[in-house]
Amino acid sequence: MCILFIYTNPSPPQGGYRLVVASNRDEFYKRPAKGAFKCADTDIIGGRDMEPGREGGMWLGLSLKPPVIKFATLLNVTGEKKPATLGRGPLVFDYLKTDQTAAEYASNLQGGKYSAFNLVMMEVTKDESCTYHHSNSPQATYDYVGRQVLAFGNSTPDAPFTKVTNGKAKFEKIINESTGRDELVDKLVGLLKCEDLHLPDPELQRRAPGGINFLSSIYVNMKDGGYGTRTHSVVLVDDKCNVEFIEHTMREPIDSMDPKWDVTTIKSQL
Repeated sequence: MCILFIYTNPSPPQGGYRLVVASNRDEFYKRPAKGAFKCADTDIIGGRDMEPGREGGMWLGLSLKPPVIKFATLLNVTGEKKPATLGRGPLVFDYLKTDQTAAEYASNLQGGKYSAFNLVMMEVTKDESCTYHHSNSPQATYDYVGRQVLAFGNSTPDAPFTKVTNGKAKFEKIINESTGRDELVDKLVGLLKCEDLHLPDPELQRRAPGGINFLSSIYVNMKDGGYGTRTHSVVLVDDKCNVEFIEHTMREPIDSMDPKWDVTTIKSQL
């Protein structure tokens, strides 16, 4: 399970933000991964999956190829049984490195060859902000332009989990009330670490009845199951297109009973 919150504003006030992203990656603790880094060859920022046979896949990333800041993240759709001939791991990286727009990439994607997914892609310039949500379960593309507060999870767009809906309201409150960068980042990380249960949740009950008491929180903590939230990502793009990518990730090998967190901050400018 993963969760994603997005704020966009193409005309921010001085000192404000064009883009704010807060996201959790939930994964098995034993699955190896490489923390966020900036690839010199591609100007792509993000972590990488290091699972044997799936090396190089990305769950979330950012591209800084002028004149567009591109962002993408992949969220699996829980409880959907779709036959797959291709792995979903390359989708984020392939979009970030291509010259295609999000709309073009989505239209050329053969969604039927993949297990169920939500692919969220964003394009930010000095004049506009566009968010594209492409899903293959069912096959659909949604676009959001201008000032937006959005939230995505591991269900279909028409039936969000309760934690996604409630988390979106908390995220918007943080955006509206934070008075500076440090306060904003601290509150966003606090949101991503929140273990409050969001129940009842009929959609989560339908899709994952066996794990509802663990999966209904924004921060997932299934210590005995070897699974949970292991990476927090915060992305900020300010009014001058200064970019900050902040990652909190569990240090491998992960001790689920006493995890150690590494913090990486990458700064750049479009």
